[in-house]
Amino acid sequence: MSPFLLIVMRLSLGALFITVALCLYRLSLGPKAADRAVAFDTISSVFVGIICVLCIKWGSTLYFDAVWILMLLGFLGSASIAKYLIQGRIF
Repeated sequence: MSPFLLIVMRLSLGALFITVALCLYRLSLGPKAADRAVAFDTISSVFVGIICVLCIKWGSTLYFDAVWILMLLGFLGSASIAKYLIQGRIF
């Protein structure tokens, strides 16, 4: 693997971890439920990005199934939170 790619992956992982930290801050102190919902959706998307960068770094496709599951759970969680915020109930 080229040294340039390793540097870019390290910078990407650092930026993604900083993003998770900022979203956790917004999730814990968000003044409204909509802020928390957006932070949760962003965290799930960032975790998918972290797993993808790590898969490239390790040269493995083993964890791509986890990416599909996290994407599905993130979408379902965001959709159910949005429906709850609009209607006041999920079902």
